[in-house]
Amino acid sequence: MTDEGTRTVTRAEDPLLAAVAGGVRLIELGHPFFTGMPCSPNHPGFRMTLIRRHGDMERPDGGSAANEIIVTGGHVGTHIDALSHVSHDGKLHGGIGAAEAQRGGTFTSHGAEHLPGLLRRGVLLDVAAAHGAGTLPPGYGVTVEDLEEAAARGAPNPARATSRWSGPAGRATSTTRPPTSARRPASRA
Repeated sequence: MTDEGTRTVTRAEDPLLAAVAGGVRLIELGHPFFTGMPCSPNHPGFRMTLIRRHGDMERPDGGSAANEIIVTGGHVGTHIDALSHVSHDGKLHGGIGAAEAQRGGTFTSHGAEHLPGLLRRGVLLDVAAAHGAGTLPPGYGVTVEDLEEAAARGAPNPARATSRWSGPAGRATSTTRPPTSARRPASRA
């Protein structure tokens, strides 16, 4: 127990921590952020600029610092849509009132800040490759059949977390596409 009364989980008690400690291949699926990166047209894009450059202000000892300012919408780059993202008839998931849950400029319930860290076994479904393409056309609606076809192309094990690749970010820069090894899981040995 810690001073706050919470218990620390040890590696021996947590199978996922034990697996990580034993050695895993971790694949970063996040997209790099850059000014002009692809984003939904109805969300503000990512912008970063230096508001103070080296030499703008210098300390008597000659030291200087540069500082940036970042402005971005919440739907830019790799992100999670929390349960607070959508409502129906004024209610969030579980019947929680949307208006009440969003008071004070944040969410008191179902916000992404309430999610635990995510580290899971997973499978990435390459929908574009299932169509024999590097990317899908803009506006293409991914179907259940597309996901089933992508899964049949090589998902070796059931996943606890699944991500999909449709390719639209790849039109901006080739560095945003996950590596081939991440898109097509190796078959079981």
